[in-house]
Amino acid sequence: MKLLSIGIQHFDELRETNRMYVDKTEMIYHLMKDKGVYFLSRPRRFGKSLLLSTMEMLALGRKDLFKDLWIEDKWDWTRKYPVIRISMLDINYEKLGLEKALKNILTKICNQYEIKIEIDAVKDIFKQILKEVHAKHGKIVLLIDEYDKPIIDFLEEKHIETATENQAIMKNFYSCLKDNGHFIHTLLITGISKFAKVSVFSELNHLTDLTLHPNYVNLLGYTQEELEKYFDEHLDFYLTKHNKETKQGLLDKIRLWYNGFSWDGENRVYNPFSILNFFDTNQFANYWFVSGTPTFLLRLMFEKKNYEFENVSFNVNSNNIYDIHKLELIPILFQTGYLTIVEAKDNPFTDKKFIERISHGFMGNNLDEVEEVIDEMFKDVPHDFYVKQEVVLHCLLHIVFTYVGLQIQSEVHTQKGRLDAIVETKSHVYIFEFKINKTVNEAIKQIRQKEYGLKYVKTKKQLIGIGANYSTKKRCFDKWKRIVIIK
Repeated sequence: MKLLSIGIQHFDELRETNRMYVDKTEMIYHLMKDKGVYFLSRPRRFGKSLLLSTMEMLALGRKDLFKDLWIEDKWDWTRKYPVIRISMLDINYEKLGLEKALKNILTKICNQYEIKIEIDAVKDIFKQILKEVHAKHGKIVLLIDEYDKPIIDFLEEKHIETATENQAIMKNFYSCLKDNGHFIHTLLITGISKFAKVSVFSELNHLTDLTLHPNYVNLLGYTQEELEKYFDEHLDFYLTKHNKETKQGLLDKIRLWYNGFSWDGENRVYNPFSILNFFDTNQFANYWFVSGTPTFLLRLMFEKKNYEFENVSFNVNSNNIYDIHKLELIPILFQTGYLTIVEAKDNPFTDKKFIERISHGFMGNNLDEVEEVIDEMFKDVPHDFYVKQEVVLHCLLHIVFTYVGLQIQSEVHTQKGRLDAIVETKSHVYIFEFKINKTVNEAIKQIRQKEYGLKYVKTKKQLIGIGANYSTKKRCFDKWKRIVIIK
């Protein structure tokens, strides 16, 4: 029975001591065989550091470590790459400050590759390292572990200014990657959360986010098939100690306790930390949960006073953290592993089908469909962008309708006022009046009193007035109402 790899984050140590390794090298092969830059978000204790270590050993050409693994006879072992690995787990930024801590780790890299640096700014040092390592050794494999830790560690209210300062330092530090990407063969950045204002995501516009990528949802964690294949002897050992249980009964119980993570709503994986500890102790317990819940998360839950998490719906594709001073509870709970995807539905705004739905809705006078899509779109607007003024509402809808390809005019002057928007099709003219935190009856009343339809009588098309009220509290259109002005 193979030894378990509890607490071992170095692939070479794990393989040299003949410990359990669940083979993920097929997916790693596809990440590294060609040039690529990637980001991966996963909760704590999910094997991110071991993944990076595996990639490091592969880049260095340590064929001996990959014996009997999928990749052994697939990888070109004549290809070797210099590796730069930066881990935020152990750079002592709490005492030194992030700037100095980064400088220390860059100094170690300079010593490793015999690079002399006479500049002081960490961004410039990083840039020089990339340039010189590439010049001496070729394309680089750059691995950055837990990039967001210097922010997450300071998200408590009393330390939030430190988090803000660290965010700015990281933005400056990573900004050099944009103009130096030609030095890199593979870049993988791992973390728990995705902070939008860290420039690695804005500057590297070709960065592939693996977090929800359908080909890599099982890159970390153990699938049901992997559990039964690699831990078969450990399952049998448990059964010898608990001879009243059947193997299927044991598998069902393990699934109930630990098979709780999914990044697509279809494939589910076991948390490695929980599974390894379960087979080590042969006792069911909440190993992952009790290993530490971030203090800032407990504070956030207390502030939001929202403990209703059944049937929660939100757009996982827009789960960036835009403002660390205004954290949103649901995205944070998802990223940190306390919520997972049960069912995935197409987002009408990112799916091209939304174009067809709005277009067909207008062309076929199916306004229920139009209203439904608009409602779904506005529910996905991030917190910082919540609509508070009518002019913003008009602007957003004008952009959407224009993008769809509709004939739209906004802020149209008439004899008695100015209507919000009109959409004209071959058979209809739709006149929109929007309100915020009012009523649809007020919107309809305005359409009637201001006689907005008179301007379009000559078109000989059917005129439809549409009133809509946007609720800032509900963050969506809570009421729609239509009237026929001229049939």
